[in-house]
Amino acid sequence: MDDVPALRLFLAIADTASFTRAARRLSLTPAVASRKMAALEAEIGQRLFLRSTRKVSLTEHGAFLRQHAQRVIDAVDEADEAMRGALARPAGRLRISCRAGLGRHFIVPYIPEFRAAYPEVTIGLELVHDRIADLMASGCDVAATIGHLGDSNLVARRIAETDSHIYASPDYLARHGTPHTPTELEHHTCLTMSAITGTTTWKLSQGAARYDVPLRSPLAIDDADAVLSCACAGLGIILFADWFVQHAVRSGALVRILADYQVEPRGTPINLLYQSRSYVPLKVRAFLDFFADKAAGHFGAAR
Repeated sequence: MDDVPALRLFLAIADTASFTRAARRLSLTPAVASRKMAALEAEIGQRLFLRSTRKVSLTEHGAFLRQHAQRVIDAVDEADEAMRGALARPAGRLRISCRAGLGRHFIVPYIPEFRAAYPEVTIGLELVHDRIADLMASGCDVAATIGHLGDSNLVARRIAETDSHIYASPDYLARHGTPHTPTELEHHTCLTMSAITGTTTWKLSQGAARYDVPLRSPLAIDDADAVLSCACAGLGIILFADWFVQHAVRSGALVRILADYQVEPRGTPINLLYQSRSYVPLKVRAFLDFFADKAAGHFGAAR
């Protein structure tokens, strides 16, 4: 078995659990992908996938091949890059998946500088609302996300940590008064991004004391920029990360309240995620190093 393209297709199907998505990733038609896999299974003499109308899963032989095929592809890619020379520059299309607010306020502002440093890298940026991007299924090379990670087969590079606090506009406070304890928040208009239910719970602490404040918001929008705009317009109180509201605070559009209380959990991580492989393409490595360097000044300025 020496068909590298067939192995790439096999791995794409295994990663996405879909012939259609794998074919799209490799610019093939589903029919061509099916024929190529049928030929690979015939060559090996074993079924590699179990197929149903809803799902594609690996057989025992497929799972065994996946472990070894990835090493083959990594070695081929590494050898190919090495042949370009030690001074080769990052190049090619870099697909990035990113939390929408993080993308707008952190990734996008630095793209001109990144492109100037690496002009041979073209960028496809996908702004999403999901906490963790499914890199394997979407075909993205790298993702940027906020929050603690669950179990994942992705490698996470932590580039910053951020705390959150509670903010409101001077106009809102002048009209409704300033809450001085967490329980008083229940009598105020608090804005949330929980658009489906409009409910949320804010967790605060003061020393050893802990406060869980259940809230039902009259205005819930699943976009951070929109919620921030509403808060600046005096429509309610928000709980947001410091770095996200720093410009509004500096301009006087928002002020911090309940400053004697700490929002929990503290130290929310900001991570760059990439596929768990021994070989990291130059374009991905360039992105990771560039934005890790920018993060120190960008998020540190909000503290």
